[in-house]
Amino acid sequence: MASTESPAASGWLGELRDELDDLDRQSLRRTVLTPRDGQGETLSIDGRELLNLTSNNYLGLAADPRVVEAAADAARAYGASVSASRLLCGSTPLHEELEGRLAALKGQEAALLYSSGYLANLGVLTALARPGDAIFSDALNHASIIDGCRLSGAETRVYGHGDAEHLAELLAATPARRRVIVSETVFSMDGDVAPLPSLVELARAHDAVLVLDEAHATGVRGPPGGGGGAPRPPRRPHPGGVWDRAGGGGEAAGAR
Repeated sequence: MASTESPAASGWLGELRDELDDLDRQSLRRTVLTPRDGQGETLSIDGRELLNLTSNNYLGLAADPRVVEAAADAARAYGASVSASRLLCGSTPLHEELEGRLAALKGQEAALLYSSGYLANLGVLTALARPGDAIFSDALNHASIIDGCRLSGAETRVYGHGDAEHLAELLAATPARRRVIVSETVFSMDGDVAPLPSLVELARAHDAVLVLDEAHATGVRGPPGGGGGAPRPPRRPHPGGVWDRAGGGGEAAGAR
């Protein structure tokens, strides 16, 4: 049977196969692992019991019987999917209830849910900044923050990790229409905490909005698990307020 592939397509596929072979030789090719279960402290893969350090189930809530039962009740009441965006007919009373509870947890006026933390960072940063503005980002911020900075079109200035003095220098040297300072509160790579009081003061001094990624702080730091470092900074340090993003999905909280 004659091949239906064009010479160009055949050559392209051959190049892709060569690239995959090269990844195999370097042991860099990603493969899908299918564990017996994925919610416990350990995983069973190919008969080996392994300690699970790869899950995003940071607070262990995914298998909590109360959460599982609530999810089952919601599925029975609303179905397995909302079947539309929230701007059409996909919003439910559960969305509004959760947003209200998250805003209260964060000590903010309002919250907005996203389907993931990645999308929350993209949504917040592209909404707050655009060409002509400046974003000041910690050197060890998560990739989702970096992508949000790029997509915003704003000038992005990267300051040394946790270095408030370097941030102050960049703020003083960078004219911009609007300024956004963005940092994780508890950093995902090393688990250290951002210098929050200094960030708040710099945001005040330079009329900037402070965006905090709380994926690794929510439920772990601050009373009552509302996130942030210790001590917790004032919630409304300047007219721009403080924006938060939480893990286990995504959420932005701040002034209305």
